[in-house]
Amino acid sequence: MIKLQATYIKHLENLEAISNEIGDKCVKGKAFAYTQLRDEFGKGNISMTLISNDISVIVFEVTFHKEVTLHLIGDASKVIDFIFCLEGHVDHKFGSQSNFIPVNFRQNTIVNRSQTTTSIIKFPANKSLKVSLISYYPDLNTSDKEDLNELRLNAFSCLSDFYANGNQLYSGRVCFRTSNYVNDIMKYGFKTPSEILFKEAAILNTIASQVDRYLKDISNDYSKAPLRLYEIDKLLALETFIENNLSENLSIRRLESIAGLNASKLQIGFKYLYDKTVSNYVTEKRLEKAAKLIYESDLNVSELVYSVGFSSRSYFSKIFKNHFGVLPSKCISNPDLLVVNS
Repeated sequence: MIKLQATYIKHLENLEAISNEIGDKCVKGKAFAYTQLRDEFGKGNISMTLISNDISVIVFEVTFHKEVTLHLIGDASKVIDFIFCLEGHVDHKFGSQSNFIPVNFRQNTIVNRSQTTTSIIKFPANKSLKVSLISYYPDLNTSDKEDLNELRLNAFSCLSDFYANGNQLYSGRVCFRTSNYVNDIMKYGFKTPSEILFKEAAILNTIASQVDRYLKDISNDYSKAPLRLYEIDKLLALETFIENNLSENLSIRRLESIAGLNASKLQIGFKYLYDKTVSNYVTEKRLEKAAKLIYESDLNVSELVYSVGFSSRSYFSKIFKNHFGVLPSKCISNPDLLVVNS
């Protein structure tokens, strides 16, 4: 097992220390750092971004050859960590605990750790992992009511009870809305001003979506989810099928047959997991694929319609414009319009 340590995960020096242990040369700017794993430890990269004095994120896009533990050692203040596994899973425990608690794929997980506590995240060996760890360091003694820190405190006031109760871990529902934002964190880099702003927005959106899910869970008793675990597994498999077969007939009747769940359960499940109806989910995925094909192929509008499973060119053009703010025919001649209008 490989043991890594960080005192303040917001300090870029911590990523340098991690890089010295398992990475190649650490590339560091004023608000970001990045390292690739050395071959003997695995493959992939670890990056860190600071968006303010009180919010930072470290991202693992890795496959470790050996089990790795990251020890977040308490220092001068309490911390709230937002953990999310976009791919794979990790385990968590506080230093005083004997057993780890799983942080599952796309599960909304928030950890409150005190000044004197070590929080340990365990990464499995030989598993492809995409994990974000966003840390918030509130300054509870701030006296300036006009500064950004005070705005953050107001925004996070909804977590005050959770934060006040010492070391604890909230492990809630699967959260697909968050997965879109975490994907954006990993997608955007630091090469252009727009990339930096998109990355910053994605980090804040990730926190907001995780807090939003937490508040809904505690108000609705998240232990009484409308789906059983085996039903969630079926819906996850159905999600993969939809992604890979967007050009095919994806009627409710067919999806019922593929998933082994009735129409009512499908609608309940998609609302619970994706906050969308089945039809809206499929339509949105088809539009996203159409936009990707515009960038990556030379297909005309009629070919796009067929490739993403629509039956009507006029209907496709209408909903494409409603979604992206521009007609697909114009995007084909100028794909950059998708960036401007999205």
